[in-house]
Amino acid sequence: MISATFDGAEREFRIRREHVPYLERAMGRPLYAILRDFTAGEWRFDDVAAIVSFALHGPAPSDRQAMAFARQAAHYGVTLRASYAPHRNVVAVLERDGHGNFASLAADILTDTIFGDTKEASDA
Repeated sequence: MISATFDGAEREFRIRREHVPYLERAMGRPLYAILRDFTAGEWRFDDVAAIVSFALHGPAPSDRQAMAFARQAAHYGVTLRASYAPHRNVVAVLERDGHGNFASLAADILTDTIFGDTKEASDA
């Protein structure tokens, strides 16, 4: 979990491991590939918005339903498309303050998600 100031308040950012496959499908590439782009200084607005929003707000109820459908479909060998729309408040902050100012936060979130504590996975 990452703690950082966002929109003037201290907040906690976390992407749960069980949500990673859904987010990767929605973003169209693995989180590690996105992290490599961030570390190379090549971030995109959509990536920053999706990572920060998903880590702050988690999946919306409609996303949770889509995840459940995707798990059921995978059981039958079918892969469903995934989509994720960043929370409008996150988008507004990024537009107001500049998404580049939050690229390091997004990179920290990705790093924590990919390489962070594996205790959560073993507890599940």
